[in-house]
Amino acid sequence: FSFRELSKVATTFVGRGHIDSEYSATAERHFSGQAAILNTMTHTDHKAIRRAILETLYAAYLSDPLRMVEPEALFARPPITRENIIPNIHYLYDRKLVEMMMGYTPPMFSAVRITTTGIDMVEDRYTFNLQFPEQPDGTGEAESAIPYLVEQLVAQGDLTPLDGWTRRQLLGDIQFLRTEVAQHRSQWRPEVIHALLDWIELRHQESDGGLAALSPLRAALNQTLATTEHQRN
Repeated sequence: FSFRELSKVATTFVGRGHIDSEYSATAERHFSGQAAILNTMTHTDHKAIRRAILETLYAAYLSDPLRMVEPEALFARPPITRENIIPNIHYLYDRKLVEMMMGYTPPMFSAVRITTTGIDMVEDRYTFNLQFPEQPDGTGEAESAIPYLVEQLVAQGDLTPLDGWTRRQLLGDIQFLRTEVAQHRSQWRPEVIHALLDWIELRHQESDGGLAALSPLRAALNQTLATTEHQRN
């Protein structure tokens, strides 16, 4: 369905003040059985689900900007299921990353579409990976871990016992690295990243190992750089 087509037939929207008690009772019975399932999920699971929702809606928008995506189309994308989509789609709606049309069995929706804010989020890969990392077994695990590790490194750099020129140089190198990897990985300069990591490593040794995030960050960057190089060839 397109947004215009659904607009003609939709009778219940997000924010409507009145829902018939019969439909509300049906919805309550339907979703009360899902609480136990959702309670076993971690925040990492929910973030991966939100990521999958946004990526699916983003692809749908590029295919047809007027299309409103129905729930069944989202269920085809793991790890999205009928059980876990409700809290996560409403979270994205509250963040204004998606817009929804509600049906007669709220909180389940009839159709959903990504907003311009959601599109900007998906296209800003650094922020997207930081806020919505993939599951640990995802194919992009190394790349999605980089923003989190960089932010850890920034925080750890602020706490190092170094002072004076050495401290300023360390913090400057960390910020330079942060700026470099904030770009899409196709624009990364491997020689610059490796040089920055080596310089930061020297300060790491001088700070008595206070930069714990450096080693996993180097491993994640090396893996991502190797994957990028392989794809280019």
